[in-house]
Amino acid sequence: MYFAQNLIFLRSQHQERPSQQKLADTLGFKKSTLAAWESGRAKPSFEDLLRLAEYFQVSTDDLLKQNLAERRAKPWLKEDNLRVLVTTVGHDERENIEYVPVKAIGGYPEGYGDVEYVAKLPVISLPFLSNDRKYRAFPYEGDSMPPMREGAVVFGEYIEYWEKIKSGTICLVVTKDEGVVLKKIFNYLEEKGVLVLKSLNERYAPYPVRREDILEMWLFAGFFDREFPVS
Repeated sequence: MYFAQNLIFLRSQHQERPSQQKLADTLGFKKSTLAAWESGRAKPSFEDLLRLAEYFQVSTDDLLKQNLAERRAKPWLKEDNLRVLVTTVGHDERENIEYVPVKAIGGYPEGYGDVEYVAKLPVISLPFLSNDRKYRAFPYEGDSMPPMREGAVVFGEYIEYWEKIKSGTICLVVTKDEGVVLKKIFNYLEEKGVLVLKSLNERYAPYPVRREDILEMWLFAGFFDREFPVS
């Protein structure tokens, strides 16, 4: 039975990413009841199970018996443009800011959708970032985006709808072949199904990336460097 972990997973993937309190209020449950379900200390009635399945747009059978976090092909999602993000939640029920260290960055394209991989990432606190958005931190490598220097930590805000990104925006782009790269993007997804990625270092030529090769995108939200950047 996967009900408890599926409930946590689905709540974190829903486009509204409701807290326990918000979901309980929406569906008419007590927060303590929902917390007991997610911890495995209690099981829902059939009527409550139906309400949860309808809210998350899954079958009751899948909600109970399938490990939805492992179904990365997303056949259980009804909205084609809804992207799945595996995330972790702190004791305050807010989403953590996970940090992908250098030793884990190589495995990120394979592990980004794996609950166990993400759960093992260290978390950091950045109080100046918004509480109602999802962030993740990545190490910066290379010299393609001056004045950013190798060793800096880049903060990204999760982007769900790629087609809405304006050309000229700087993003962290996760691809199957290149892993995580920081680039200025030019958006041709609707017209041609590609993004063009451009470095700020003119020694590197722009290049296209097909939609099907993109795994995740994160809007540049800031960075941390131990030394003052030199332009």
